[in-house]
Amino acid sequence: MIKTIFILLSIIFLSGCVTTTTPPMNEFRVNSNLSFSSLSEGKCHKKSLKVAEAFSSNSLKSLKMKYAYGNNKQFIYSQSQWALSPNQAITSEIINLLRDLELFSSVQIAKSRSRNDMLLEISIDEFMQYFNEDGSRSYVNVVLSLTLLDTKTKTIFATKTFRQKSDVKRLNAEGGVESLNTALRTVLLSSSIWFEEICR
Repeated sequence: MIKTIFILLSIIFLSGCVTTTTPPMNEFRVNSNLSFSSLSEGKCHKKSLKVAEAFSSNSLKSLKMKYAYGNNKQFIYSQSQWALSPNQAITSEIINLLRDLELFSSVQIAKSRSRNDMLLEISIDEFMQYFNEDGSRSYVNVVLSLTLLDTKTKTIFATKTFRQKSDVKRLNAEGGVESLNTALRTVLLSSSIWFEEICR
């Protein structure tokens, strides 16, 4: 009897020492790896600019990394997430781009209390990885809409939508992030040309 009790106590004690381990969460960054040189002065050079907080779906304001499967299904990567939400990261990328270009006298963030001549509205219409129905192929879509407003007249100075679709080489979260960053880089390059043209 004592031997049985000892065995039961040993089993209970050892079972309490067993812990379940969960794999570490992988964090990925939205990063275009772009740097620009200042451009020649134009008609925007004496104007200050404020960059508004980007409009986007709630999913792009989250750290959860989502992907679409086929035409109707959407899932979340269980062991991967964003280090910073795509909404915040893309807004930051655009602010850095504009500051590098030096087309405006100053570029302020949305929370700035300063009065500015112009306002840039950003709409992140799409920033997503897609898989086909059988999971054998994947691609990403990045769609950004930019609208430059004159704050004094409340009129649109210029507006344009930029789109980029890129294939994913590795069919996982890391491959999707690489392609999203590549597509974003192309979109930002195109937007820099657009900014230069409208401020020329």
